Amino acid sequence: MSNTIYNDVDLKKYSWFNLGGLAKNFFKPKSIIELSNFLSTNKLIEKDIHILGAGSNTLFRDGGFEGTVIKLGNEFGSIKLSNDGNLEIGGACLDKKIANFALENSIKDLEFLSCIPGSIGGTVAMNSGCYGYEISESILSVDVIKLNGEPKTFTKSQIDFFYRGSHFGERVIIIKVKLKATKGNK
Repeated sequence: MSNTIYNDVDLKKYSWFNLGGLAKNFFKPKSIIELSNFLSTNKLIEKDIHILGAGSNTLFRDGGFEGTVIKLGNEFGSIKLSNDGNLEIGGACLDKKIANFALENSIKDLEFLSCIPGSIGGTVAMNSGCYGYEISESILSVDVIKLNGEPKTFTKSQIDFFYRGSHFGERVIIIKVKLKATKGNK
């Protein structure tokens, strides 16, 4: 087993509200390969897994969680301008970090992310937004890993977005998002 799988982890440390009991299993992958291997080896089912982002929109029971909590590690928190001039963002990257990066690089239409307390993976899954914008308006593609460990890329047209939601749910783990980078004036 990997050294990133832990037992009886206090979930209070991972919730903005400092609530919750213990997670029976807690997995923090350091790479896509490690995540894929873990999922394909352990054959988890949706009800036995919880994907945890920034913990800003999550409340855990005092009795804990009997399944496996998966929290992407810092290695999934990157953000960069791609060769085509758009943004490539790791699934664990904080929304505020994306908004700040957009500001520093004179990219417009992502300002609303500064008001969303979470990570881009959850933002995409929930189609978060505010001030008249939703993340679905900026999506170009989303890379995921299915619960069986299989990677898949969805283009925007393949994703069913709706008000504060998408078809992703917890059936996949969002590992990378590509956003449209429209030039603006800093």
